[in-house]
Formats: sequence, structure tokens, C-alpha cells
Amino acid sequence: MTGQRRHRVLVGVAGAALLVGVGLTPATQVTDAAFTDPEYAQTTITAFRVPAPTITACNVANNGLGIFQSVTLIWTSPYPANGVRLTLTQGTTTAVVPATSITSTGPSAGLYTYTAVLNQALLVSLISNLLGSTTTLTVNNLLTGTSWVSAGATRQLSIALLGLGATCT
Repeated sequence: MTGQRRHRVLVGVAGAALLVGVGLTPATQVTDAAFTDPEYAQTTITAFRVPAPTITACNVANNGLGIFQSVTLIWTSPYPANGVRLTLTQGTTTAVVPATSITSTGPSAGLYTYTAVLNQALLVSLISNLLGSTTTLTVNNLLTGTSWVSAGATRQLSIALLGLGATCT
């Protein structure tokens, strides 16, 4: 056999093997993956918001000369004592009123009632300057075990120079 003929036979055998291989290949599988679905769903999602407490009273007590002695703040909340916080803010100074200065009763109809009597000595120890100042009293509810805090309910304690004419609004 000549070289040219050998080459043709070899090419013929390779071509036949290719045809047999193609014939033995399994057919492609039909799939049902269409990824278009005419079904729709709709819902409304709202985030939980810690409810704010409700301040029911803010009363100032003055002595017989009209000089400020104390302020009493009363509020209601659905949260027990470890779920409330009272802060005082005056200018850039903010202080948390100790829990020992707050008393509570309840729950009644699902609400606790809190009373904080803040006398002059306690206020001065927390914010240092009372005379001729305005102090913001802010009550927040806290969701225990989280960092969630309600919006604050606030009152303004204003004490005139020399401690005369204190008001809580």
C-alpha cells in the first residue's frame, strides 16, 4: 500500500468511528424549567415600634417663699420597671435618673403607673445647675433584651433665677 492510500484508509476509518460515536450519543433531555409563573402574592409588612409612654402629670412643689423644692413626674407604660428610663437633659449634659428614685404601681388595665419625685438635691447631683435653667425630662420605654427604645415623652422644667417661679410644661 502506498502512503497516499494508507492515509485515505486512515481518514475513512476515523470518519466512520466519528459517525458511530455520534450515533451512540444519548439524545438531549427535554426540560420543563420555564421560570415564568403567573401567580402573584401581596402583603403589607409593618415593623414593630416600641410604644411611647404617656406622661399624665408634671407638678412643681415650691416652699412657702415660692422657691423650687421638687418636681413630680407621673407617667404610664405597658412595660415593667426594667423597661422604662427617665433622663434629664440640660444643655449638653444628660443624666439618667436612678431606678431607686422611681416608684411603680400596677399593672392595672395592662399599664404600670410610675412616679418620680425629683428634689433639688437629686437634680443638682445629676445636672449640677438648676437656677435660671430649663431641664428636659424625657421618659422612654425600652424593649428588654434589645437596643430598641421608644420615642420619648417629654416635659420642660423651667426654674427662674434664684429658684423662683418654677414651672413644668
